[in-house]
Amino acid sequence: MSLLIHPGFHKTGTTWLQQQLFSDTGYFHSMFSHEEIDSLFVRPHDLEFCRDTAEKLVSERRSNDTNGGGKPIVDVISSEILSGLIFTGSHTSKIIAERLAECCGGAKILFTVRAQKPITRSIYFQYIKRGGRLDIEDFLTYRPEPGYGWFNPSVVAFDLLVRCYADLFGADNVLVLPQELLARDRNAFVSHIMKFAGGDGFGNGIEIEDRQRESVSPPASSVWLLRLGNLFREGPVNPNAIGSLNSMGNMMHSLAYSWKWGDKAAKKKMDAIIAKHMTGQFGASNRRLQAFCPVDLASLGYEMAD
Repeated sequence: MSLLIHPGFHKTGTTWLQQQLFSDTGYFHSMFSHEEIDSLFVRPHDLEFCRDTAEKLVSERRSNDTNGGGKPIVDVISSEILSGLIFTGSHTSKIIAERLAECCGGAKILFTVRAQKPITRSIYFQYIKRGGRLDIEDFLTYRPEPGYGWFNPSVVAFDLLVRCYADLFGADNVLVLPQELLARDRNAFVSHIMKFAGGDGFGNGIEIEDRQRESVSPPASSVWLLRLGNLFREGPVNPNAIGSLNSMGNMMHSLAYSWKWGDKAAKKKMDAIIAKHMTGQFGASNRRLQAFCPVDLASLGYEMAD
């Protein structure tokens, strides 16, 4: 049976896939945890990455192609960290792709994507949830000094990394699915994955409708509370918070999810700022992306060049 690699992207239903679909041992075998994927393919320095070690472990973790009942099973390597760190510009994404190609020849590649403006909002919320303190305007316009990385529009020009994987694994072995399809029609979304990963008939009868939604973002009206809480709450983006008051920061974060006063106006303002900076940049990129996607992206709100 095949090996399926799912490198993300971030904020496109990856957690749902990992926890609700790829965890189904009747059809999939998840080979590595996020921590193991990080230590094998992401964290090693270019001069220290050992192909032999990674390739050996991949081989050892491969299944015998069937589950306990003798049915075919697909091996899966899934983690959004494989597409790079979005807050610093995803500069390692190509290197990681090359490492995977060296160790996982013949794999099939599944990318999940999302329209650029909504995903930018979700990325910003993730930044805030992980300790960030900039407002949305500053987050989108900040430019670090030379030698340092930051979020930029190329992070969500998805075709760049998708075409990189197509060059490494073959275009026929790359599938792109939009998160919007997952939100509208889970059965169709999963059906595309099952056919791509295991062929016709694979996954017939799988039940998914009752599976819960994962990683819900807080309301836009609570951003000020999250940012304030980050003064006291340690996180990957803010390791220097006032640690002695960490419990206060945690309390503010918990409260933020129920702080919906003024949410409609706050969301409208945030979306306007995002549109100002992100509109008109991705039509050509999405047109190239469409070649890998069986669903009409324009009908789902993606910018599309003629």
